[in-house]
Amino acid sequence: MKIGINIIFTLLLCISSTISAINGQTVNLDSIRINVRNQQNDTVKVYNLVDLSYRYLKVQTDTSFALCKLALTIVKDLNHDFYYATVLNQMGLANKYLANYDKALSFYQESYSLFDSLHINSEKASILNRMGNIYKRKGDYDKSLESFLSSLRIYKEIKDSIKITYVINNLAILYYEISDFDKSLVYQLNNLELRRKLEVNDKIPITLMNIGNIYKATKKYETALEYYKQSLDLLEESSSKLEKVWLLHNIASTYEQLKKYKIAQDYYVKAIKIKKEIGDKESLINSLQGMGNVLIKTRKFSEGEKYLVESFQLAKEIGDLPKQYNVALNLQKAYERQNQYKKSLEYLKIYNEIQNSIFNEEYIKQVTSLEQKYEAEKREQQIAFLEKEQAIQKLELSKRKIETKQKSFQRNILILVSVLAISLLVYYFKDNKKRKKLNQILVKQNNKITDQRIEIVKQNDELIESNKTKDNLFQIIAHDLRSPLVFMDSIAQLIPHWVEEQDYDSLKKLSKTLKLSVNNVLSLIDNLLTWALNQQGKFPYKPENLKLKENILETIEIYRPIAEIKNIDLKFTFSKNVMVFADRNMLFTVMRNLLNNAVKFTPEKGEIIVGIDSNQQFAKVWVTDSGIGIPKEKREMVFELANGHGKEIEGETGKGLGLFFCKEFITMNNGDIFIESAKGGGTTITFTLPLFNMPEN
Repeated sequence: MKIGINIIFTLLLCISSTISAINGQTVNLDSIRINVRNQQNDTVKVYNLVDLSYRYLKVQTDTSFALCKLALTIVKDLNHDFYYATVLNQMGLANKYLANYDKALSFYQESYSLFDSLHINSEKASILNRMGNIYKRKGDYDKSLESFLSSLRIYKEIKDSIKITYVINNLAILYYEISDFDKSLVYQLNNLELRRKLEVNDKIPITLMNIGNIYKATKKYETALEYYKQSLDLLEESSSKLEKVWLLHNIASTYEQLKKYKIAQDYYVKAIKIKKEIGDKESLINSLQGMGNVLIKTRKFSEGEKYLVESFQLAKEIGDLPKQYNVALNLQKAYERQNQYKKSLEYLKIYNEIQNSIFNEEYIKQVTSLEQKYEAEKREQQIAFLEKEQAIQKLELSKRKIETKQKSFQRNILILVSVLAISLLVYYFKDNKKRKKLNQILVKQNNKITDQRIEIVKQNDELIESNKTKDNLFQIIAHDLRSPLVFMDSIAQLIPHWVEEQDYDSLKKLSKTLKLSVNNVLSLIDNLLTWALNQQGKFPYKPENLKLKENILETIEIYRPIAEIKNIDLKFTFSKNVMVFADRNMLFTVMRNLLNNAVKFTPEKGEIIVGIDSNQQFAKVWVTDSGIGIPKEKREMVFELANGHGKEIEGETGKGLGLFFCKEFITMNNGDIFIESAKGGGTTITFTLPLFNMPEN
């Protein structure tokens, strides 16, 4: 069986080579596609379609998927399990590139079953390896590990050493992503030894670089540099510039961590030179940014500024908002260090504008998606309602026909009674049995009609609730978004007056007030987006092991400038750094809302304290402010959706979406949240998260 398949593949490869070469030149993929489409529907055409689909994957993913679907349509009529399994395998790969991970897994599993029945172990191992990568992308690390280990076991059985190195590399990357650096290092070192033994020389530099990355992640920078330099020595002998620039950037970044800024500059210069040669603009932005930051750290402000400005302009050229966002923040801090407050303010404004643009894009997408889904659901419910009504009408018609037949039958029986009494007794016995069956049918149909009516009522209720949800959304937007915007408009009208009067003290006060209003609007938009996602049931929940201190500090640094506007002392205290198992985005949303509320409700020259503590099972985070506090009668309502307006320090109001989602997200992450407050006595909000349990060997 295996020998036959090998012969077929050899023949098909020859045919594929013939198609790929015309007059001694390689024709483009589109020409090959036209030739393949004109072939007759047989296994040769199926193979060529799969081959074309694979080659189109990274060029035109949609075309790759369409070719694969055509192959699947043809192979279903050929009754050939091997080619059917091959096409299913390619369908899984195409869906993976389209990020349809669940569909990809379904095709892979069906393909695996067929290859298993054909006893083709090499294909089974390949599919398991691909499934492991998809489970890893979905965050299902247990299934990913299981798939990789199963693939590795099969490759060891068939003694395919080259493929073994690929699976070992995937296992190492998996452990690296879940921060199990010890296991990741063991797999990478084993892989390095095996690839050297097999003389897989083109993959050895990458393996050395991966080992260096592990040591860098564990802050063993000197050891990381040793492996980076081994990798660089090997790449110096090759023409692979892409891998080389990655390595040069990593080396520069490592020297920067060691505060060896002069050496870091040398490697950044080399990386920048090669990236400019190969035209890798996206990667060039990072190296220019790194070079600029190193020069700023060595107080070479003028030179560092040039690199950062070039990095920002390049990010702007390719339209990469996140990179513009990061470089703008670097420039703002650099100018601030030089006491060039005008330029610092200029880039701070750019930074805020980009932040607003990112949030606005997401907001528009979410609102559009929400409206489209609402209209689609409304149409589906209307169609379902009409279909149910038609079904009821058919059932009622059927019922009337049965009743008419039954009456006719009974009338005939009465006529027969006058003719033959004996025949009537015999026939009555049979008729009685038939009536029972007819009655059973009628009872079942009546029950079915009743159930369908109940379902229609339920769907109508859901439609009404959907309308209420939409109305609630518009009410929130109409009130809470319009009010601060009207307030900001009023401030904008006052600014020319104070400028004309040269009353700069009033202008400073207005700028502080305007800053707080803008922050409130941004916070409201964040919560509205979260609310919309939650209404659709699509808010992503991807828990992972997080370093709590670093994540809390990241949020604090965002709100520290806002707190400084009101002269609020924002403090952070912790007994020890702990790892928790939680969704990072949800944790960020909770902290952002708590800090936002604390700043709003704390008067000028007040104090906010953020703290971390832990026991054997849970980490505890608290936010304490010296604000106006919450009356006892309103304390139980703060975690409810749209619980009413609450008065803040500056007289602004809110619908209460933020604390509602704090409660929702902490509960989703298996924690708890509670509040301690008194009117005029400040507020403390505390939440808990489960600690991350290290996996046992």
